[in-house]
Amino acid sequence: MYRYLIIESKNEIKSDEQIIVSIFSEFINFDRIETEEKAIYLYYQQETDVSFLDVILNMMSDTLSDLRIYVSYQFENQTDLQHHIDFIKKKLQLISFNKYVYLDDKVVLKALLDQIDHEIKKFIFRKYLNDQMMQESIKTYLESNQNMSLAAKKLYVHRNTLIQRLDKFFQTTGFDVRLFTDAYLIYHLIK
Repeated sequence: MYRYLIIESKNEIKSDEQIIVSIFSEFINFDRIETEEKAIYLYYQQETDVSFLDVILNMMSDTLSDLRIYVSYQFENQTDLQHHIDFIKKKLQLISFNKYVYLDDKVVLKALLDQIDHEIKKFIFRKYLNDQMMQESIKTYLESNQNMSLAAKKLYVHRNTLIQRLDKFFQTTGFDVRLFTDAYLIYHLIK
């Protein structure tokens, strides 16, 4: 699975580039590193349990720089990853730099909840964008107050079938509709 980080700075990032790359290299083996005037893109494939929020906060205090980090979910191929980067670059420009230090798809969706369009839905739902069965399953589950048994009855499916659908959705998108915040965000996209 392919993943990436974007570390952005309010100012030119060249002066801090070496420090940023060396610190993150302690936790992650990068496949590729790209630098723009105010951002560094770090590409990697392994899973990690590092708290990127803690790392960026410590880095900000050490370098005395205003930074923020975007942490992607996982992608099956490089093409999907590149489309996502292009999408996120545009959306990050809409979010005030000082509002968030740590961003992921959930924070971006929360910040842009009043600006939902087809493009946002496409990048959140991924392969489930046009899957009516999956969206109806999620909507029914949420409208049943996240009661798995009641939702399964309404959908005329076995409870385990519904659990498997929600698990697949979570594995693909990173949004677990069994959690309140994720459910709230996804419901706004489905309704």
